[in-house]
Amino acid sequence: MNNLNKEQAMAFELIANTNTSFFLTGRAGTGKTTFLHTVKNSVEKDFIILAPTGIAAILAGGDTIHSFFGLPLTVCDFKSMGKMNQANIDALYHADTIIIDEVSMVRCDIIDAIDRTMRCILHNNVPFGGKQMVFIGDMFQLPPVVKSGAEKEHLKDLYGSDSFFFYKANAIKKIRLPKIEFTKVYRQDDDNFLKILENIRMNKASLEDVSLLNTRIKAPLSQDMIVTLSSTNKAADKINEERLNELETPEFTFEGEIVGRFEEKKYPVDLHLRLKVGAQVMFTRNDQNRRWANGTLATVFKLSDNEIIVELKDGSKHSVSQCSWDSIKYEYDRNEKKLKKEICGTFTQYPLKLAWGITIHKSQGMTFEKLNLDLSSRIFATGQLYVALSRVRSLDGLYLTNYINPKDAVTDPEIISYAQEFNDSQIIKSEIESGKASFEALKNGDYDFAAKSLLKLCHQKASNCKLRDAMTLAKRVLTTVIDDEILFGSITDVPQIYNPLLDPNLLILSAMLNLYAGQYEEALAYADAAYQHGNSADSLYLKSRALAKLGRFKEADDVNIAITEDFDMNTPDSKILFMVAMINEKFVGDPGLSVLRDLVIMRPEYTHSLITLRDLMREKGLKLSGPDSQLIIDFNSDMPDDEFQSVVTTHRQSASEDWTKFIKELESMKL
Repeated sequence: MNNLNKEQAMAFELIANTNTSFFLTGRAGTGKTTFLHTVKNSVEKDFIILAPTGIAAILAGGDTIHSFFGLPLTVCDFKSMGKMNQANIDALYHADTIIIDEVSMVRCDIIDAIDRTMRCILHNNVPFGGKQMVFIGDMFQLPPVVKSGAEKEHLKDLYGSDSFFFYKANAIKKIRLPKIEFTKVYRQDDDNFLKILENIRMNKASLEDVSLLNTRIKAPLSQDMIVTLSSTNKAADKINEERLNELETPEFTFEGEIVGRFEEKKYPVDLHLRLKVGAQVMFTRNDQNRRWANGTLATVFKLSDNEIIVELKDGSKHSVSQCSWDSIKYEYDRNEKKLKKEICGTFTQYPLKLAWGITIHKSQGMTFEKLNLDLSSRIFATGQLYVALSRVRSLDGLYLTNYINPKDAVTDPEIISYAQEFNDSQIIKSEIESGKASFEALKNGDYDFAAKSLLKLCHQKASNCKLRDAMTLAKRVLTTVIDDEILFGSITDVPQIYNPLLDPNLLILSAMLNLYAGQYEEALAYADAAYQHGNSADSLYLKSRALAKLGRFKEADDVNIAITEDFDMNTPDSKILFMVAMINEKFVGDPGLSVLRDLVIMRPEYTHSLITLRDLMREKGLKLSGPDSQLIIDFNSDMPDDEFQSVVTTHRQSASEDWTKFIKELESMKL
């Protein structure tokens, strides 16, 4: 990978050698898609690639977000979760990295629903279930689509804002997300045109820039295979009507069917679909057999009264079937804080529409040698002009129907502000350093050793007064560790941290460093203060651990009860489960084996919890029964722990039949 530039090298390092989530951006033509293909082919990880639309998913070689996670098509409130099928659950469990392409079009509520779904499915309360997330997209392009009325009102009620970009998600706010911007442009072949695009992107377009663009008001010599981009569906429809009339082949009309109420403005395609052989068309629905996606272009090859055959770009020919769409009415109930829906009509028709002209929105992610930009209708969305112009490689390939108005070059000021955080080398290098410190251990399921490496790095950063890095690392330690006994004594002193009361995260950092340096009273005081400043499970965890180390087990048990009562245990924190099980079993006489068993089921790759469960069951004279299985026999035997650990690792990695029987028996055993 020696041919990568600086930004590409940093992004590659994060993907290849860390588990750190990050945002990858860059203007049109900077090689984001090419980089994605390079990563897929050269990094030894299992990737899931998702995108918000069908055409974007096909271009990226992946699936759609809604299809993979089984998300509702409505606004996702703070309880919404996806309904995933077993195949996708299995894929998610085994994936190393989830890549979401074209993230500029993804709303924050979708990101939060993805986070909730992943935490629940993976039984891991760390953001996104502990998986690496790579968000790719250009925020200067088209923003997320938000319907007016009830949907927008609901989103504003949830997020307290009028903008719903992906980074507004609560899940994103819980992590430090490095932001890498690719700056070298490869798509455009014209330096002057490139400078103009950058000025439009950053709200700095001059009159000279606009004047140069307006020299392209001319018609192409030939209309063959040239797509015209329009800002509205109405303008695109006019172009398609004119081109259809130019064809001399017979015209066929295919009648759609409406049942119930279906407003004309909601028609996904024409009710009376007029086609001719030779017409350029676009699909408006994903194909179940993945032959095409919503947005795929094709040419009509053959027509009859009840059949449409199209030819795709690759030359393949296919018969197209009809599809149905539902019209749904939404109402936002302020009392229940729910968006209610009702199906009020169904529309059935062939999923095709004429496509000599398409909207700018549909063109996002496409590249053309030549394109005709129709400006007969005004530019109405921020980033829309930039998207349209950046679809073509050079100024010579651009054709305009009307003059560009300088007022059309509009970029959302919020995005310009967000861009100031791009390529922060200190944050990126820090995340690479911390990510590499724990990556190999995490790959092998050794969470505690990974946490120990992170703790030492955290201590180093705090000692060097790099408190922002230290606070981030403290969070990572506490989201990684399960049995923290390995951490005690791994640091021997506590760096001076001035004014920790200024920030709850500084209090957490101080409590954690004091705890693992053996200063338990100080750790207890800082954990109490952190809890008072911001009710968090981590502050209570640190408090309980400090109390246990001081021999105050009843008080530690009371804190554990408070954790289970105050925080969502549907996706419990693994370290809390381990702590509760140990306090219950060893010090307060409450049952803890079932809690530890649940942890084993949740995190089967963490062998230490299984060894601990085995030791505690042997102390009580308990054994596993069930089907004939050598692994169950070994579990019940006097085999030394290190030998049993080796046996378990072999069975788990090979997904043997014995391993499956063993896990099922654990799940069914009454403890």
